[in-house]
Amino acid sequence: MAGEKKINEILLSIDNGEYTIPEFQRGYVWNSKQVKEFFRSLYLGYPSGSFLIWKTKEPSKIRGEQKDSNSIFHQLILDGQQRLTTIYTIFKGETPEWYEGVSLRTDLYFDLENEEFEYFMPKKMVNNSEWINVSEFLKKGGVNNFIKNLEDLEEDKKLYFLKKITILNKLDSIKDYGYYIKEITLTDIEKVVEIFNLVNKTGTTLNESDLALAIITSNWPNVKDKYREAIEKYKVDNYNFTFNFFTRCINILTTDRGKFTSDIADITEEEFEVAWKKLNKILPHIINVLRDNAYIDSSDNYNSLYVLYVLVYYLSKNDLNFKSEEEANKAIYWLFTALLWGRFSGSSESYLEKDMNVIKETNSIDGLINEMHLYRGSNLSLRPDDLALQGIRSKIYNLFYCAIRAQNAKDWTNPAISLYSKNVGYNNKLQKHHIFPKAFLYKKLNSSNSIHKALVNEISNMSFITQQSNIDILDADPAIYLPKIDQIQLRKQFVPTNEENYTIDNYELFLEERRKLLCKGLNKFLTQYYLSKDENAIPEDLTSYNNEIEVIEFALRDLISLKLTDASDEDAYLEFIPQHIIDKVNGRILNWIMKNPGEDNAQFTDIRRRLDFFDLHEYKDVITSKIVWNLFEDNFGSKRVLMNRFSQLGELRNSIRHSRDITEATFKDGEAAISWFTSVLRSIIKTNRLELKD
Repeated sequence: MAGEKKINEILLSIDNGEYTIPEFQRGYVWNSKQVKEFFRSLYLGYPSGSFLIWKTKEPSKIRGEQKDSNSIFHQLILDGQQRLTTIYTIFKGETPEWYEGVSLRTDLYFDLENEEFEYFMPKKMVNNSEWINVSEFLKKGGVNNFIKNLEDLEEDKKLYFLKKITILNKLDSIKDYGYYIKEITLTDIEKVVEIFNLVNKTGTTLNESDLALAIITSNWPNVKDKYREAIEKYKVDNYNFTFNFFTRCINILTTDRGKFTSDIADITEEEFEVAWKKLNKILPHIINVLRDNAYIDSSDNYNSLYVLYVLVYYLSKNDLNFKSEEEANKAIYWLFTALLWGRFSGSSESYLEKDMNVIKETNSIDGLINEMHLYRGSNLSLRPDDLALQGIRSKIYNLFYCAIRAQNAKDWTNPAISLYSKNVGYNNKLQKHHIFPKAFLYKKLNSSNSIHKALVNEISNMSFITQQSNIDILDADPAIYLPKIDQIQLRKQFVPTNEENYTIDNYELFLEERRKLLCKGLNKFLTQYYLSKDENAIPEDLTSYNNEIEVIEFALRDLISLKLTDASDEDAYLEFIPQHIIDKVNGRILNWIMKNPGEDNAQFTDIRRRLDFFDLHEYKDVITSKIVWNLFEDNFGSKRVLMNRFSQLGELRNSIRHSRDITEATFKDGEAAISWFTSVLRSIIKTNRLELKD
């Protein structure tokens, strides 16, 4: 059965308990941008999909309280939850009974002048008649009630709104927007879940964990209730776990796979219950060991929870706990190195599968450490170059915090207070502190220069102090305030005590010294858990390094295209690219066209497409050429440093791609270059990854 309903009719059906959500549905996931765009589509009358309803006498478990709808049938929403939840919340000013998920704001406003939707911004909207609260407008009856209330307004406002009556009517007409509703009648819950998974692979796409959870719910109806209870329980221990986290763990424990596969559909409710009981013995053990021995206070101390998946699997094969302090220490060492060197920052599932296979084969933490050496080489320690231009978002940051906790470091202005992320009291809260304050450094450095910003915010300029200390120190000159700090506490945070380098002119010397001290301190912290003796300095698998180089090359093309296009009068390619490079690239493009005769030649009028045929050496030549260097100087700082980094990156790149022997020096220099370029090009790389994700 199918038909069309207007939004106001759909809202009435929800209030009457006619439409509900099956428990196997994910929660609400839309962000503010999606809500704005959705309401813009409704306002303009654009198509926004349809709704798929499962009509059944015997539904699966339903989310929220079930109302008596005086019908023998239940109507469960299979496709349209995000839209219906949004519509209901904005129209009613509150979320529906089934609501669960990310926060949904009701302060959506509409601009009567430009006919645009925006979320509330005080400076822009307070006492501004052009902006009206959409939820308040619709909730109180739309345009009719709005007109009635005009009598209470000042004359000029009344006249303004009357002039906008056509636009107000159009906004009110959203309630008459029609949706096509398709109903299906099935009794097989697995078939229903299959349909749900298929129709939800568009829009805000369900990830594999969402799909797996939907399948699990069909065999284990109470799973989400168990998840919710566990989420609250672990919050007490400062671990903010999610449905996705528990679903991955359950998948690992029941299918022996890191990746989600169709095997999850064959697991019985009894098997799920057994796995759940195991997990709730394993997780407290891991949390306690890491809190007491590794100074990991909370889930905030991980840049990837994949390390926990590996340990969960290992302990599931070893009576659910570590057998000795030595074994626990090895596990901590593996965990820190896996986080430090980004074991799971790329192909997370693939590396999870690899580590699980190691456990299947060796059933040892030693096997996992050996796998890290294959991934990274023998030297799992930090070098000073690894810290250059790395900020608090770097993988080093959490290790830094744990190492300082291990030192029992105290606050700088109140040494009675330990530096702990869970301190009680506002003034005792832990804060990140710029040793050389930002405002102080920007007296000399340029805040719009990306290299200068990276130097200011480098982890080597960071320490931990309390809120009160941060207030006390504020923007003070380091040459004045640092000598007053207890040197023991400075050393516990690996801060140089050489006062000659506390001046702004010697800031870079301070950073160089701090990098060395940090590396020494962090490496010492790691080796207290385990001292690796592997002698192979070069990792066997260089795939991850090759992938990182590709990301850098892609970002360089985007940056060159953007800068040259913005600076050009007509044709950026002809204006700024040296002729000898143009000749080489034209030859490569011609050769490619001959091999791909069906491709459209018009694509090569775009400079960005032509840059795909440049090599690394040519990127360097373009960027450092006299006529355009001023365009890139803010991004890269020193031309000499940039050329050296290009040389290091190029040597490692060519060695990997041409299967040449790689020396330890080439590897380490190339690794440092990857880290440097990734930091300098961070904003472009981040944008590219977001676009790829979308």
